[in-house]
Amino acid sequence: MLPLLNERKIPPDELTQGFLQVGLKEGDSVMMHASLEKIGTVDGGAAMVIHRLLRVIGDNGTLLMPTFTSISRHGQSHDNFTAPNCWCEGKEERHVPFIPELQPDKQLGAIAHRLCSWPRSRRSKHPGYSFVAVGKHADEVVSELKLDDPLVPIKKLLKYNPNIVLVGVDLTVATAIHLARVGKSSMASTDERALTISSKGLNWVNIRGLGCSSGFQKLASHLTKRESKMIGTANAEVYSMKELVEAGRSILKKDHAALSCDNQSCLSCAVH
Repeated sequence: MLPLLNERKIPPDELTQGFLQVGLKEGDSVMMHASLEKIGTVDGGAAMVIHRLLRVIGDNGTLLMPTFTSISRHGQSHDNFTAPNCWCEGKEERHVPFIPELQPDKQLGAIAHRLCSWPRSRRSKHPGYSFVAVGKHADEVVSELKLDDPLVPIKKLLKYNPNIVLVGVDLTVATAIHLARVGKSSMASTDERALTISSKGLNWVNIRGLGCSSGFQKLASHLTKRESKMIGTANAEVYSMKELVEAGRSILKKDHAALSCDNQSCLSCAVH
C-alpha cells in the first residue's frame, strides 16, 4: 500500500534514537513485541527496524520474538478462546505441518516474520509455539524442545536479565507474563495437538498450549508508572522481564483470577 501524501516517513536514525531513548544499550537481551504499522512508514520496512535494534544491542546482545503458528495447531477453542473446538471445524486436513520456514501468525506482525529469515537467526522447533532469536545467546535460547512447555525459550533468556520491549502494543501480547502462571492453579494453559512432518511422513503430537492473555493489561496498574517514549509514531515501553513476571506472581498469589480477561465468553479464563 502506498503511503498517504501527508504521512510522515520514519528515517532509520529516528529508530536508533528511539531504541536508545527507551534505555536499550549494547549487550542487552531483549524480547520484543512490535507493530510495524504503529511505528509508521519506515524507510526499509521491518528489516530496517531489526537492523537498527541489533545495532543498538550489538554482537553481545540477543533478540527474541514469538513466531507462533496456529495453522499447525489443533486446539480446543478458537476466535480468541470464545468459540469451542478448533478453527478447522473438524477438518484436520486444513492444518499445515510445522517447518522452520512456516510463516508466523499474522497478528504477531511483519517484524517477527522478517526476523525468521534474518542472517544467523535461529528458530525453535516447537510445532505450535516457536520463537526466533538472533544474537549471542540465540542458539542456547531456542535449542531445547519440550512439547509440554512452550515457554522454554523465555526461561532460557530470563537468566540474562532481559528487557521486554513493547512498541505500538500493550501488555496483552507480552508472552513472558504467562510465566507468572506457571505452577499456579490459575495457569490458563490448554491441551492441544500439533502437526509435524519428517522423513516418515505426517505426525500429530500432543503439546501444551498457552491460554488467554487478554487480561494481562491489568498488570499495568500494579507496576511503577513509567514515561512512555516514541519509536517512530508508536508508543514504546521497556520492562524488566524479571520484574514483570514477579509482579504477576505477586498479584496472582492474592487473587488467582487477577490476570483473567473480562469476557464472559472466554473459554480459557472461565475455568479459572
